Amino acid sequence: MDTKKYVIFGAGQIGRMALAEYRGQIAFFVDNNREIQGKKLDGVEIRCVEEILKEKDRYHVIIASRSQELMEKQLLELGITDYEFFLEGENAYFHTEELIFNPYLDNEERDITEHQWNENLKRNLARETVNYRVEQLQGKEILFDHVEIETINRCNGSCDFCPVSVKNDIREYKVMSRALFECIINQLADINYSGKLALFSNNEPFLDEDIVSKHKYAREKLPNARMHLFTNGTLLKLEWFIEIMEYLDELIIDNYRQDLQLIQPCREIAAYCEEHPELKKRVTIVLRKPHEILSTRGGDAPNRKEMISYGEDRCVLPYKQLIIRPDGKVSLCCNDPYGKNTLGDLTKNSILEVWNNDKFKMVRKCLYEGRKNWKHCEFCDAFSLS
Repeated sequence: MDTKKYVIFGAGQIGRMALAEYRGQIAFFVDNNREIQGKKLDGVEIRCVEEILKEKDRYHVIIASRSQELMEKQLLELGITDYEFFLEGENAYFHTEELIFNPYLDNEERDITEHQWNENLKRNLARETVNYRVEQLQGKEILFDHVEIETINRCNGSCDFCPVSVKNDIREYKVMSRALFECIINQLADINYSGKLALFSNNEPFLDEDIVSKHKYAREKLPNARMHLFTNGTLLKLEWFIEIMEYLDELIIDNYRQDLQLIQPCREIAAYCEEHPELKKRVTIVLRKPHEILSTRGGDAPNRKEMISYGEDRCVLPYKQLIIRPDGKVSLCCNDPYGKNTLGDLTKNSILEVWNNDKFKMVRKCLYEGRKNWKHCEFCDAFSLS
């Protein structure tokens, strides 16, 4: 009989998901962030990693972070070998049956000033993880594993941090033609694409009245792709929700209200999911504040002023992402909301031709050598891992 207690390595958002799954079996959290050591997350104490060594034979460690490679390395260097990955083989953004997720709960780092954001980033393990992953990818033949297709370039939100909110968007209005959309999906089908697929990028997908039928087409052509969707939920009718869930692997609804109360569509969807609990593994309503500090988005975030150079850091996104705008132009990454960097045009070349062209090769080489080598990237503090 296994009498070991579990320790969760990582007291962030993913750690909270692991806690929900292993509730009652967790002895404590461990985390490398000294600022939160000694505090509690959802009632469970956060300690330093070395605490495991006191009685390491008693504990089974659950690594709960996107930076799991470096955390594994750290454990092995400490002689800790009894561990598992919470997210191993899992591409979900929210690996939890917690239908309504509050990222601010016991998380002081989510409700902070711009100065605090910059200070927190200095000790963020994601930076080291990004540099490590780029080292593994540079010079190898690679294929994207994350595709975003923006079918309409508009959002109806007014979030302070967003460059393309209704009060900040400077883009020329564009909608992707059905012919171009189907051409892109058919090309992905030709290579049996099985990575992540999202029919949105820097926009609100339900402004496209044809978005449900586009998901139906994509699912039929790409049965092995993992299809997810982010929406602010304001336009999401219950009947659309029921229909689109036939095609999605995961739906994340960002419920934007400063008081963290559910908007009406989210209340209806939450009630429906309570009646159909099989949906809870695939649907997460995330409570979000429209007035908060997030990443600089390459310097385009309207509420960011304190720009810091991350010129020596790398970025993994041009090795992973294919971001397609409504006119078929391919952007640098998801943090290029205005499409300032165009790396290809799918109305003129195929997906594989664009992905392997000289522009993509050049941006990868530049970012391998440091963000200072690509103008849009030097002051970008987004350290996404996929």
